[in-house]
Amino acid sequence: MEMLTFFDWLFILTAILFNLLIAGIFIAQKHGREGLVSVLGRVWLTLFFPLLVVLVNYMIIGKESWMLVLFGVIFIYMLVEFVLDYIVHYDFRAQWVTHAPYILLEYAALFSLIAIAINIDQMLSWFVAGGFWILMGSLIYLYAGRRKAKQV
Repeated sequence: MEMLTFFDWLFILTAILFNLLIAGIFIAQKHGREGLVSVLGRVWLTLFFPLLVVLVNYMIIGKESWMLVLFGVIFIYMLVEFVLDYIVHYDFRAQWVTHAPYILLEYAALFSLIAIAINIDQMLSWFVAGGFWILMGSLIYLYAGRRKAKQV
């Protein structure tokens, strides 16, 4: 068994935090805490930097190219989130035609985190997957009890 590096640990911890911060955002949204949503969203965006550090290290040591592609998916998701929510302030979640592709990209990024974690260490990947399931539970909590407005 190979010893984990600082960068491996940095990725695992960042991936767990990535999921838990999104879960926190969903819970804060449920309770109408827009200030907290904004703070958590900005903290989440700072995870770009440790992920970038890990990516650069993995490129230097010659990790498999498929892992680098998965990082690209994660970064594209974060870039889309940043541009739409913080730069152009476009409510893409309001319409299914714009929200559906975003959801697909989000899940691709979340599964990329898990796939990279599995490649790093199968046992530790369970913690990343656990963070994903906490995120899913918070998403259910966010939408629980909401009713769709009737369209006439």
